Amino acid sequence: MEKMPGMEKMPDMEKGVHYQVTFLPDKIQMKVPAGMSVLAAAAEAGVELEGPCGGKGTCGKCRVKLVEEKGEEWVRACQTPVNRDLMVEIPQAEVSVQRKSDLSRRAVPVDLASGIEKVKLKVTPPSLEHQVADADRFLSALDREDVKLSLEALRALPRALRRADGLVSAVLCEDEVLTVEAGDTTERLYGLAVDIGTTTVVAALVDLRQGETLATASASNTQNIFGADVIARIEHATQKAKGLEQLQQRILQVIRKLVARLAAETGVKEEEIYQVTVVGNTTMSHLFLAVDPANLAPSPFIPGFSRMVSLKAKELGLNTAPQAQVYVLPNIAGYVGADTVGVILATELDKKEGVNLAVDIGTNGEIVLAAHGKIWSCSTAAGPAFEGAQIEFGMRAATGAIEKVKITDEGLQLQVIGDSEPKGICGSGLLDLVAELVRTGIVEESGRMLGAEEGDDLPPVLRQRLSRAGSGNSFVLAEAGAGRKDDVVLTQKDVRELQLAKAAMRAGIEILLSTAGIRYHDLDQVLLAGAFGNYVDKYSALAMGLLPPVAAEKIQSVGNAAGAGAQLALISRSVREHSMEIARKVVHVELSSRSDFQDKFVDALSLTQGL
Repeated sequence: MEKMPGMEKMPDMEKGVHYQVTFLPDKIQMKVPAGMSVLAAAAEAGVELEGPCGGKGTCGKCRVKLVEEKGEEWVRACQTPVNRDLMVEIPQAEVSVQRKSDLSRRAVPVDLASGIEKVKLKVTPPSLEHQVADADRFLSALDREDVKLSLEALRALPRALRRADGLVSAVLCEDEVLTVEAGDTTERLYGLAVDIGTTTVVAALVDLRQGETLATASASNTQNIFGADVIARIEHATQKAKGLEQLQQRILQVIRKLVARLAAETGVKEEEIYQVTVVGNTTMSHLFLAVDPANLAPSPFIPGFSRMVSLKAKELGLNTAPQAQVYVLPNIAGYVGADTVGVILATELDKKEGVNLAVDIGTNGEIVLAAHGKIWSCSTAAGPAFEGAQIEFGMRAATGAIEKVKITDEGLQLQVIGDSEPKGICGSGLLDLVAELVRTGIVEESGRMLGAEEGDDLPPVLRQRLSRAGSGNSFVLAEAGAGRKDDVVLTQKDVRELQLAKAAMRAGIEILLSTAGIRYHDLDQVLLAGAFGNYVDKYSALAMGLLPPVAAEKIQSVGNAAGAGAQLALISRSVREHSMEIARKVVHVELSSRSDFQDKFVDALSLTQGL
């Protein structure tokens, strides 16, 4: 049995002793060795459970309920050994599906030629006088030179010919017949565009004939049970037995579920999806294909591949047409991946006039600067604070998450997703809150939060919210109430986590501007990509110094541009070809090799425009 997250914290396993763990509410049962952690058992059983810290016991996000005759108990799954048969209730997953999937919008006109086509054929029937093989008669009717039949097409052909009296539809990709279908099905030609994010996976079902997006869906990247960031997942892939296989199967399982959901929603059959495009950061691309990512972690951060990869869906076990063509778009560098290529495609940064900056704010923050026909990019390890991880009451943008905060003379105004009782705070709310706390003097520019005994100059409605959480100062957002036994608070540690994330992003921006010789007033546009970028308040981002000091009207949200780029590459062969040109053209700036990065990072720790 392999070593799993949290297992290293457990006592020695009893050899040969196994216990049954039942995960509720889905009643998934799993026999595991005595001593294995509940988190490891969940991973083994394929149960979705968060573990942003990788089972180190530091984040508290893997809390589950043990249901026993003597009562119920909330525990941390990574710190709880299986030492008896257990009933484990998994908290209802946070549903942040629609927020991000709605953002995969496309506004770039492209040549609608996906490379996949369907051709209707009438194949002459055989006779005693003309005993010609089905494949030969089919190719004769197709009347194209140098076309080959895939094994899938060869197997489907005899039955298809006889089901519809020789009327068939051939699905072609370039010079290969992928499959053959009975009757005229030429109007049913579909593709799938997938954006594999470190936190969220988004899939779009597209009509390849019309270029129309029929539906989008998203789900959590369930690899998060092994850690919130790419480094934790690289460690799991390289240091755990079958770790790489586990990570690949996790992401494939998510995609299969999204395909099933999209098919059910639209009435499209899964086997009518004939082409797939995939974007993601370089680590996600490697894990999707089960390519060893070991050399991404140490300097000089070398990927196993950078060029576009093409393969068949059946090689991955996707629930599309088995012969569906899968394209994994090219990466730029070890930590700047195909998702950045997708952003450039969707925003046409390489074609825009003037000076344009694109920022994808997230765990693996990616920054692109385009100016005067040149493009520079870098990535910065902002950490998962913007995604709500490593924050005491942080959560994804789901029902119950505080997404906007305003402090007025009357006190604290909270906007909560779903208009429900607040359960925690997501990234956009966190940025708003800290910006407001700095503005009102509750948090100093250095990041220090006032203590409960301070703040004499504050209005009473704010001063009474100053408290202590453990050994540090805190600010109460919502008092304990129905369905919540604890106050929702922002801690001093939370502010420090946000400072580090903000400083990493801003330092990366400063390095790119310095490299290109660009000053703030030269910037014509700042584009915010990704779900966080779409919902973040640009005035809060400016006030905190997350973004450079430009006029607010220059800042524009572009939604899930990476996913939109994947859709463009799906419907247009020329866009796929252009993606390879972009990957070659972009100049990657390696921040770890810059002697000035640390100075810029330290300067950016100030929670103002202090640079």
